[in-house]
Amino acid sequence: MDELAADLASFDVVFLGEEHDNDVGHALQLEMVERLFAKRPHLAISLEMIERDVQGILDDYLAGRISEEAFLENSRPWPNYEEHYRPLVEFARRHGLAVIAGNIPRRLARAVAYDGLEAVAGLEFVPRHIDIDEPEYLGLFARAMGVHGPTDTNGLSNWFAAQCIKDAAMAESIADHVLLQGAYRPLVVHVCGRFHSDAELGTVSRLHGLLPGLKLAVISMDSSPWRGARPNGEERAWGRYIWRVRPQ
Repeated sequence: MDELAADLASFDVVFLGEEHDNDVGHALQLEMVERLFAKRPHLAISLEMIERDVQGILDDYLAGRISEEAFLENSRPWPNYEEHYRPLVEFARRHGLAVIAGNIPRRLARAVAYDGLEAVAGLEFVPRHIDIDEPEYLGLFARAMGVHGPTDTNGLSNWFAAQCIKDAAMAESIADHVLLQGAYRPLVVHVCGRFHSDAELGTVSRLHGLLPGLKLAVISMDSSPWRGARPNGEERAWGRYIWRVRPQ
């Protein structure tokens, strides 16, 4: 972990792609954030699990202006927030770090999934640019959704657009935070489901497009059966590093 942190501290944005319910993986994330903070104290944590429209509420909680109870009542936390994401938020609160509410409000993503991008055009919190032209990502998405045939069947194009609008929102939220810092470039650690960052697709490729000068590193998390063999070619493409974790 020391060697890993030393390497990752040289990047501008580190993506910690996760399996959402894996306890070991979440413990590794917290430990890595702690180690990176020791090397880069001007650090920000970005979360897929908190949506852009509650950034102000999150900021109020981090600054001590509202109670945790008020924060949770008004921020639509994920069901596993207390167990898996609260430790990251509380670490940031103790050390005065920014936390970026990265994701698009789920009501908007849901609207896109059922009615297409035009359903949210011009609405607040919708990213300024949404790229859905990424054939490799679409192919992986179709496979994950169990589609074996033309990728525009069964409304898949709208579901993929909903995936892409989440990626665009997270990339834009990170980029906006970086730009606000001016010449001093912070380290941003972004926590997201691994599908959003594996193979530098999804959120990673969108952030590359917004700020091509940033140095980005991806960690993927994998709990599939594994007996010590080196990663194969497909697995190597997932990220700069792979965390092998026990199945949950």
